[in-house]
Amino acid sequence: MATPARPHRQLPNWLVQNRNFVLLWLAYGIAAFGDHLSEQALLKERNAFNRGDCTRVQALITFGFFLPFVILGPLAGWWSDRSSRKHTMVAADLFRAALAFNMAFIVGCLASRLPPALGDYSIVIPLAVVGTLAAFFSPARQAILPTLIRDDQLVRANAMISALGTIGAILSAVVGGMLVQSLGKQWNYHLNALTFTLSALCVGSIAMSRTRAVLHPPLEGIWAPLRSGFRYVGTHARVLQLILLATVYWAAAGVVISVIPAIAKIYFGENYTASGTYRGVLGIGLASGATVMTILGSTIPIPLALLIGLLAAAFWILALAGAVALHVGPILTGVCLFGMGGGGAAILVTIMASLQRFVPDARRGRIFGVADMWTMAAIVATTGLLGLPHIQHIDSYIPWLLLATGLALVATTVPAWRVYRRGSRTPALVWLFWQFVRFYAAFWCRARRVGPCTVPRTGPVMLAANHASGVDPLVILGTCSHRLVNFIVEKQFYRSPVAGWFIRLGGCIPVARENPGKSSFAHALARLSAGDCLGIFPQGTYVAPEEDQPEAKSGVGWLALRSGATVIPCHVSGTRFVDNPLLSLIRRHRVCVRYGPPVDLSELRGPERDKEAPQLATEQIMGAIRALAPADGTP
Repeated sequence: MATPARPHRQLPNWLVQNRNFVLLWLAYGIAAFGDHLSEQALLKERNAFNRGDCTRVQALITFGFFLPFVILGPLAGWWSDRSSRKHTMVAADLFRAALAFNMAFIVGCLASRLPPALGDYSIVIPLAVVGTLAAFFSPARQAILPTLIRDDQLVRANAMISALGTIGAILSAVVGGMLVQSLGKQWNYHLNALTFTLSALCVGSIAMSRTRAVLHPPLEGIWAPLRSGFRYVGTHARVLQLILLATVYWAAAGVVISVIPAIAKIYFGENYTASGTYRGVLGIGLASGATVMTILGSTIPIPLALLIGLLAAAFWILALAGAVALHVGPILTGVCLFGMGGGGAAILVTIMASLQRFVPDARRGRIFGVADMWTMAAIVATTGLLGLPHIQHIDSYIPWLLLATGLALVATTVPAWRVYRRGSRTPALVWLFWQFVRFYAAFWCRARRVGPCTVPRTGPVMLAANHASGVDPLVILGTCSHRLVNFIVEKQFYRSPVAGWFIRLGGCIPVARENPGKSSFAHALARLSAGDCLGIFPQGTYVAPEEDQPEAKSGVGWLALRSGATVIPCHVSGTRFVDNPLLSLIRRHRVCVRYGPPVDLSELRGPERDKEAPQLATEQIMGAIRALAPADGTP
């Protein structure tokens, strides 16, 4: 299926320099601009704003479009893994362009032939055909993206695509409302057809010879590959968890999308421009959230991004329920829609990038097909419940619908929290603090680990590192992701009102630098005897790089010999010197952290050891730390 690939290292460092990515990016943004043009016109076709069930009409529009994703999602994913993803997208765009161009004629014919009681389905049927083509386009686009870029660019690439697509949706909703209001719905359909044609041209210009697509054997048959896709999801917990979270979010999104026209009607009456503007505000929130995710990239841990996104989306949906119930005004209502979009972007971008990173290329199309089926089943279920039954005066129940939706998202955070905390021996608050430290180290300190982290997962460990800056403990915590390190810290920081609270939360041990005292050593021995991982800086303090470096304390060697703990050397480089430890937290750094193999102190242990053994052990530990320093002077 794939053509000979360009090596990973030859792909551009900047996404905007990657011609293939830019073409896919533009194609998605252009097509997104066209999508809501037809949606506003279809609301006009059914005269939605002059009815008491505007929510139902919008729900039917969403239901008709997404229903094919549920029915055909896995099959579309199989097709994506079997056939040319590029050609699939081009064909889907061209067929959608033809349908959009003739949408007014198709809807008119169906409306004249259907019984009056079923007249609303005249817009559902053609949308289902458009949704069928979109169902084949979606897994092909999601599966082809990782072949165009490097793995470390996935979060930013998805965020950029989401942001541009959302900007397109914003403009589409606003422009679509204005066109319907002033020029008539025919303009919406023709402009939509033009956007799909331009999208097809962009996708058709992608040069597959410049990708890193992986050659894999062709799929035999249909049902066996489809079953393997479902089996892969069922047997890979991380993939299943991500798809389930996306399913919950899309169920909530189905409710919010359905009620937006009715909310606009509350404040503005029969005004399609206002309805489009509110959809645009939601889109601006999505674009803003995607922009933030573009800046953060892969620096924010997946659990932290998802939990923050879920809670943010839940909070703003609950706030929207209150705003509608109390009629607080259009501005505050718009703020709530904006906030929900921002939380949603954090969820969607994180899930998309994670799936693309975890799933191998040979299975990616089918897995995204399964994901589309589950997530779109959620939005079809919620919009079907709102749109298929004839609920009298459904618009009056909007605050209650939003309240139930927000509480459902809050409830979802509980199992999500438990899943991501599973297997962790650290208290809940400490675990959460650790996630924020990992984010701070990766984003602000730009910390990266060179080589593997050699810290054992269990058993007593002494992690000994050089000391060059006040951020050293945090970058070690951030790069040792599987084991919480408890540091020995200066007593004066332990007593600080603010910093001291975080230091105590992290389980650090206070010690007087000049006179450690027996109690500090006894406390450290007790922690190691309990199987903890103890971080220690043998030099005790740090000075400017041009000054003579302080000598390592022999107490480090004594503690290592007495405890029998595994000693792991660690070297931190790339920090910028600041005399004040707290100010060093504010300055940006570009840190590299290297972990070495365990230091062998077996010759210094045992009954034959003498008084010089602790000093010799300290020197051996410091030698192992210095051996990890970069030889060429780079960070």
